[in-house]
Amino acid sequence: MKRVLIVGAESTGKTTLAMALAEHYQTTWVPEFGRLYTEARRPRGDLWRSDEFTFIATEQVRMEDALERIANRVLISDTDAFATAIWHERYLEQPSPEVLAVAAGRTYDLYILTDVDTPFVSDDIRDGETIREWMHNRFQEELSRMRAPVLFVSGPHEQRMAAAIARIDSLL
Repeated sequence: MKRVLIVGAESTGKTTLAMALAEHYQTTWVPEFGRLYTEARRPRGDLWRSDEFTFIATEQVRMEDALERIANRVLISDTDAFATAIWHERYLEQPSPEVLAVAAGRTYDLYILTDVDTPFVSDDIRDGETIREWMHNRFQEELSRMRAPVLFVSGPHEQRMAAAIARIDSLL
């Protein structure tokens, strides 16, 4: 089973790409548990707590492992515990050893980093339009530090899809 992870700043086409790739490869994709959690907690309006990110990372890993069982040759993940660690930094302004521990040892055959060259689409939970560059740079820094196999995708969706398909095909 090949594992492909899509990461990037808010509103950069990660979910659209994940769903399209899963359809192309007739496989499973792992949705972003953090989004579901955020939508459910949003009415509270209180500040984020570190333990919430640990919970999100743990549930993301659990979903990924469960859905890998039914995937077809490749599993496409729309975020992971590593990305949750970056989100912890974004909201709490410091790393979380607990979230990093959840992410430790999990690797992917390909990390796809989405560019911030898409228009920001606001919704009920997105609030990071002004820090998309910062988030993008943090992902780049960490992926470089990890020496991860990275595909950087930019441009319109069709261009991103073509690049991702070419790279995933080479893995398969």
